[in-house]
Amino acid sequence: MGNYILVISVLIVMVISLLIVSNFEGMLHKYRFQFAVLRSMGAQTEQLFKMVFIQCTVTNGVGVLSGLLVSLLGYTYIIPWISGLFLVPLTDSRFDVGVATMVAVASFIILELFMLIPAYRSTEILPLKMLEMNQNTDFKGRKGRKTLGKVLMAACLFFILFGIVFSGTPSANPELSFLIGFLLFVWSVFTMVPVYLPGVLAKVSPVLKLLGGRVSYVAIKNLVPQVKKNTFVILTISLAMMIAVIGSSLLNTIQHNDRNYIKKQYAADIRVVDRLESSSSIDPDQLKQRISQLEGIEEVSTVSRLSPAKKENGERVDYVLADLDELAAQRLLPDISNVTNAVIVSKRYAEVHALSIGDPIRLSVYQDEDPENFKNAGTLTVAAITEPIQSTDMYIDWSNAAFHTKFTVFGTAYITPVNEIAALNQLEGIKGQFPTVDISSYAQALENSSNMYTRVWSFFLSAIIVIMLSVTIGVFNSLINNIYSKRKEFAVLRAISVDKKGLVQIILTQVLLYLYIGMFVGVTLGIILLYACRLIDTSPIHINAPFVAIIMGIMLALALAVFIPYASSLANKKVASELNHSHV
Repeated sequence: MGNYILVISVLIVMVISLLIVSNFEGMLHKYRFQFAVLRSMGAQTEQLFKMVFIQCTVTNGVGVLSGLLVSLLGYTYIIPWISGLFLVPLTDSRFDVGVATMVAVASFIILELFMLIPAYRSTEILPLKMLEMNQNTDFKGRKGRKTLGKVLMAACLFFILFGIVFSGTPSANPELSFLIGFLLFVWSVFTMVPVYLPGVLAKVSPVLKLLGGRVSYVAIKNLVPQVKKNTFVILTISLAMMIAVIGSSLLNTIQHNDRNYIKKQYAADIRVVDRLESSSSIDPDQLKQRISQLEGIEEVSTVSRLSPAKKENGERVDYVLADLDELAAQRLLPDISNVTNAVIVSKRYAEVHALSIGDPIRLSVYQDEDPENFKNAGTLTVAAITEPIQSTDMYIDWSNAAFHTKFTVFGTAYITPVNEIAALNQLEGIKGQFPTVDISSYAQALENSSNMYTRVWSFFLSAIIVIMLSVTIGVFNSLINNIYSKRKEFAVLRAISVDKKGLVQIILTQVLLYLYIGMFVGVTLGIILLYACRLIDTSPIHINAPFVAIIMGIMLALALAVFIPYASSLANKKVASELNHSHV
């Protein structure tokens, strides 16, 4: 949970950084004439850089201090309320000022590094460039951006291939290599998307013209030169969607894996274990006899903890002692005729060692602490091959005394009840004789897992709400500033042939297209990274598609709720007034 919160926090800082950069980019575009006048009056590039950077620094400083204060108040008043709401006990209610200050300082430094971008852009504004009223439709240094994107992609492939080749070498740290490769992949995509996007839009615009009509075509053509200025808007949406996809899918995957783990741990409806684990002193026969005397118990079997053994070739193998007949009666293991010198092996072990029913296995067991001192325990016959009920490869019956060693201690009792609730109540009575036992049922374990998942999901949902609200407000603000700066262009379109309804359609088309592009890139990158993570952990991935769809739907609904009234208000303004208005 701590690592997860750390990653989410870093991503939030990056999202906020992109939003601030996007808004400062809009500010520079809006006041470009004023900057040009300052340059013509003799202002040096260093002075403009300092002026913009100081503004950025003051904004970041006020924001970080405000966030630190809100965190203190929230931890004091809001966190206890959330803890009570989701039944999450707080082990330490003290606000760690030192850690909070370190996080605030680190966030401030990261934000300041991002602020170098608009500060540097302010030095590029020259008086002669203001003579061009149309925006430059091409990226400055397009070839350089393409080259950088290709270099990053090549480096990404190198680190991933390095991790694959040295995946069996712990000293090579392949996980770190994979992580660097994933980050380089995201960086390369973010570098190349705004470069290639105008060309893609230009090629698909005829298709969109057929689907959406002439007005949509005009909206797309008008959008192409704005891609450069709104790059950070697209990247911000993409990063937020990556957080939603990866975070929700990881939690969904954890839930599925946890349920599968519980299912493996609870082969029967009720399980009894010793909290002392390998130090258990419980006699399995006494425990089995005591449980069998209780009412409502249909079947009971016991299994030991793992014990080590060696084969003739020196290979290490683990086995457990168990009540093979009782486990067969509970349908947990196959029924075999003679359990005395029999062994049941797992399918995995049988496939690896080419074993079949009837094959002999000669084993030696350890006698004391010296791992080299072991004795021959005899030859066993493979009586059955099955899926294991525990993480072990061999099951031997308790009656085989040769395999009783100092490692042989009680592990688990599997109980099949007539009525689960009544049986659990009856089993509470054995704690007087066996005080260290822990009694639980499959249903209880699933319920506890579900409750824990709900608590973690609630914290994640709170983080996602904060992220998406921040992104939505910032993106909508950037798009509104962009639309405002284009009021003259919209007025010209209205004067030529576009009516009020058409202008609203143009604005909505552009806004929704930005959202669709950002969502598509973010969701695609999130899915790719999720499956790429299987290079590190081969567990199956369970993508939470409903949650991602809800997030996208809410963002689109908010866009319509905000921009339909805003576009309508622009469409209702007089054309002559808009044409004569001085936009900066």
